[in-house]
Amino acid sequence: MVDEKVIQEIYKKYRKPHKNAADLRLDYFLPMLGEHHSIENDGFEIVLKDVDEYNPFRRFLIRSLNAVLEFDKLIAFVFKNHILFMGKEDNQLHVHIKPEDKSSLFGRLFGR
Repeated sequence: MVDEKVIQEIYKKYRKPHKNAADLRLDYFLPMLGEHHSIENDGFEIVLKDVDEYNPFRRFLIRSLNAVLEFDKLIAFVFKNHILFMGKEDNQLHVHIKPEDKSSLFGRLFGR
């Protein structure tokens, strides 16, 4: 189960983008998701064709991925400021947006 504590650990552990695209193992994960999601990979970006055209999470660059993680029923695409959770057994797509760090100078000055 992916709860808030697990999500915080993911952000903490995978802060920087991958160094090598082969480390992401996209050739393993994308076919697994292909059964329930319409996904296209051209080597530079991944397009989720079953998401609305104007959705900001429809396409993303592979170089911006920090990690791809497998859970019991989910595959997580980890980015710097958000995580896309895609169902392995259904067509669900969930997005977790990383909360703004209030300990930053901007957060402390403006209380946001």
